[in-house]
Amino acid sequence: MTGNSVIGEKGGFAEHAQNSFTLPSRYYTDEDIHQQELCKIFQRSWLYVGHISDLPEVGSYITDEVAGQPILVLRAQDDKIQVFFNVCQHRGHLILSGRGQTGNRIVCPYHAWCYGLDGALSTARLTRGVADFDRANFGLKPIQHTIIAGMIFINFNPNATPEDGDLPEFEKTILSHLPEMPNFVAGHRFDFDIKANWKVIVDNFSEGYHIPIAHPTLATLYDEKGGASQIGKRYGFYQKTAKAGFKGFETKGGEPYLTWFLWPNLCLLSLPGSPHLIVLRIGPNGPNQTLEHADIYSPTGADVPNLTAAKSLFAEMFNREDIALVESVQRGLSSLGYDQGRYVADAKGSWFSESGLHAFHKQILEDLASEN
Repeated sequence: MTGNSVIGEKGGFAEHAQNSFTLPSRYYTDEDIHQQELCKIFQRSWLYVGHISDLPEVGSYITDEVAGQPILVLRAQDDKIQVFFNVCQHRGHLILSGRGQTGNRIVCPYHAWCYGLDGALSTARLTRGVADFDRANFGLKPIQHTIIAGMIFINFNPNATPEDGDLPEFEKTILSHLPEMPNFVAGHRFDFDIKANWKVIVDNFSEGYHIPIAHPTLATLYDEKGGASQIGKRYGFYQKTAKAGFKGFETKGGEPYLTWFLWPNLCLLSLPGSPHLIVLRIGPNGPNQTLEHADIYSPTGADVPNLTAAKSLFAEMFNREDIALVESVQRGLSSLGYDQGRYVADAKGSWFSESGLHAFHKQILEDLASEN
């Protein structure tokens, strides 16, 4: 599905952004393409599900639905993180909900099958007389996971390695700028139900071309000149610098403004003059709907500077502006009056153009075309 085999009304998707038309609008509205993305992208990629600080003690747990799959993340009695499908092995009832503390066992609310924190079935009511019933065959189904800079990632593919997702290189860029990230804690959490395809939201995060027009306040925060980037197959890291005098952060000029994208749906930003990391999970919820989880992680300690300012700037300004943008784009993509545009990309592959957008779309097409 790469190259000119993906064609819209104006032309084909090309190898280089300067020569390419954008993805045809059906990639943002078609139910069959959406299902392919869940299967070939989300169920085969490393997906962020939380931070180790979200599980502060033995028995702490969080649940979620990821790529259409119910998951359970918990801290077991050996103090290690465990991840399972959140499904009782008796009749398929979901075991836990939300987040909280389950003590030293997990009890299904349907028929009270009881599991240890290691996922093993410990008791099952009235099964003593069931022929050839072996508890060892009915433990919770595990999901592969790894921890990167204190961040928990899962992969539904049991054969995937962290290197497949560029996770070690991604971790280096995080820890080189935020070495205390493994010890951060969540200061604020937000959920946004957005009427747009998940790719529209990642598209918006992938380019700075729109910022001077659509985010006039944000445009005053950083200098468009200079900056650095580090691009892998599965991640991108961009560093810019702040202008002096930004209200709320009291920037003196030159402080780093850091953004990351990790395939397929994780976006992170660290605002200049602020020690926090804003973590966005873009969760597809149908071809025209997305659930965006946003967490602001902060250093531990009672006096964390600029947390209120970071919350206000992100949730009440930047993200609100972005939600209006992407919902408007989705309405346009669904209309009869649009199918394709052109990438506005410079030869340098600058973040201020749409080079990153083209790279994201190229990866989408490669993974959809994969037979593995």
